[in-house]
Amino acid sequence: MKMKDDFLVEIHTEELPPKALLKLAEAFCQQLKDRLQKSDLAFEDIKFFATPRRLAVLVKDLASGQPDQVVERKGPAVNAAFDASGNLSQACVGFARSCGVTPAELIVIKNNQGEWMGFRQNVAGKKVAELLPGIIEQAATALPIPKRMRWGDNDAQFTRPIHSVIMLYGAQVIPGNILGYAAGQVTRGHRFHAPDRITIPHAAEYESLLRVKGFVIADFEFRRSEIVRSAREAVLNAFGGEASVLIDHALLDEVTGLVEWPVAIVGNFDRDFLELPQEVLISSMQDHQRYFPVTNAKGKLLPHFVTISNIRSHQPERVVHGNERVLRARLSDAAFFYAKDKQERLEQRVERLKGIVFQAKLGTLYDKAARISQQAVFIAGKIGASSVLAEQAGLLAKTDLTTDMVGEFPELQGVMGCYYAAHDGLPNDVSIAMKEQYMPRFAGDDLPQNPVGQALALADRIDTLTGAFGINQIPTGDKDPYGLRRAAVGVIRILIENNIDLDLRAVLEFAVSTYTARLENPDIIPQVLSFVQERLRSWYQEQGVMPDVFASVAALGLANPLDIHERIKAVQAFKRLTEAETLSIANKRVSNILAKYVDAIDAKSIDPNFFENAAERELAHQLEAKSQVVARLSQSGKYDEVLLQLAELRKPVDDFFDQVMVMTDDKPRRENRILLLSKLRALFLQVADIALLQ
Repeated sequence: MKMKDDFLVEIHTEELPPKALLKLAEAFCQQLKDRLQKSDLAFEDIKFFATPRRLAVLVKDLASGQPDQVVERKGPAVNAAFDASGNLSQACVGFARSCGVTPAELIVIKNNQGEWMGFRQNVAGKKVAELLPGIIEQAATALPIPKRMRWGDNDAQFTRPIHSVIMLYGAQVIPGNILGYAAGQVTRGHRFHAPDRITIPHAAEYESLLRVKGFVIADFEFRRSEIVRSAREAVLNAFGGEASVLIDHALLDEVTGLVEWPVAIVGNFDRDFLELPQEVLISSMQDHQRYFPVTNAKGKLLPHFVTISNIRSHQPERVVHGNERVLRARLSDAAFFYAKDKQERLEQRVERLKGIVFQAKLGTLYDKAARISQQAVFIAGKIGASSVLAEQAGLLAKTDLTTDMVGEFPELQGVMGCYYAAHDGLPNDVSIAMKEQYMPRFAGDDLPQNPVGQALALADRIDTLTGAFGINQIPTGDKDPYGLRRAAVGVIRILIENNIDLDLRAVLEFAVSTYTARLENPDIIPQVLSFVQERLRSWYQEQGVMPDVFASVAALGLANPLDIHERIKAVQAFKRLTEAETLSIANKRVSNILAKYVDAIDAKSIDPNFFENAAERELAHQLEAKSQVVARLSQSGKYDEVLLQLAELRKPVDDFFDQVMVMTDDKPRRENRILLLSKLRALFLQVADIALLQ
């Protein structure tokens, strides 16, 4: 066997879930990488392959085995290894026996701490043939598979039934059993173009052989780029430069997970369907048919689409016709639903919400609409939006859930409400709010920009958070059935990124009051605020904000995300100053002194008559001078300027600690100094607890 060679593992299965394929492939690769490194098996590079029917990993230049190791065991100390007569002690004999050697084979191990009897041996590293089956089995078992399948009479479980497994080190099959299947070197190509078995002679030939003989592009990323290239080329050939294909990245990954040999085909639909809302057309094509829409130079939809076939047909026109027929039926249904829904105004649908349960303990959608209407009015009054329009938008917010269109296309909730509200002649702010209430739908999504839409979006999320926590439906681990983490991040993003100054504590208190039935959890508000703070922590961590910066602000227990954001920016700037480290250390010292001082303080204020030296007087003078300036700047939210002012206290603070003993036996002077330090700490706490900065 060579010192190193390429290693290939492939798990060949029934069709894998396309939306999860990339995640599974990346996880399989990472699991394998971590376990190889942990096993001390060196390699040059590692790469995953993923198609609808296979997960595979190629490890370049994998070492043929672990390096040999010198193992050293330390036994009893030398002075305990022999008795007074110089004979071996029982401890020494027992240690030698545990090592499988005689006492004469033991050595003396010396270091600066002393001398011990010991044993040293060379241990040969294990070979890949011995290690890899276990590593692969563990990696496959650890994949993030929500629901595992069992099939046949095998006890093995995987995301889909397995057909075969390859474990190939260079040209040598690694014998072993993975998930109940003996490893070999045989796979299969494309289900239709190359269904026969394909033998892989060497691990390095896997990708090229599958492409040439198997009609399979195994590289996920390359197959994805080929889909984009071929789709654009097909549109260019069909319509010239007047049209372009609309590529949604999530759909692109899903389509890549559906095909092994992608072929782009252009289809058409009746121009009359362009009268439907654009979102309906896009949803019909993308979400339901996995088609890519085609637009003109202005971004308007054209009556064409691109579908990615998994076969190269000898009669492509029949493939096109079949796809067009399916899309025509779906768009015909959508046109019928749209026309029918517009015959009934949204106000007439409010009563129907009484028949739809939101949550058994939290009432119907009618109850929820009544609550978010009240909460939207409260929030609107705080952020300068129209309370009248916010109330109307809240009552109508969920009415489009009763329409036939949303029943068929649930992903269009809110969007259709916007169209129906406009059709009913409702105010523009109300119709926009119907759509914006669900924004942001996902990470990085657009935010509501209309003030009424912002009030409604916040009210909807806060009502969900309040209700779920009120009935103790709090997320645990990966379980979050009500999407509370997403709701909290939505609140955070709306407030911070739109510069909305809103105290969540007051909003939550009002939200709780809108529930007609008593909520069973008495700690709703502190728990929700703590939950939002944890989401804030994660949100800032993703943006590179250091944990100590966040902790310094979080320590104040604030409930206004925008205010927290401004403080974090100020602390980040402060931390870069040369004075920051000294003042942080001083604040830690002050914090510790104040925390340990438990005696009652008789003095009511700082008395200059008790000052003993210039350092005390100077610090007191500086604190007095800074107090009014800091208070004014803090009230204006100019936290960066506050910290710049406080940075000037570095020298008087240093001088104070160098020249003054705080804990003197003289009680009046001790209390005077404690009050002085309390005032110093209070000034900094108007922005953050910088004692927590690292």
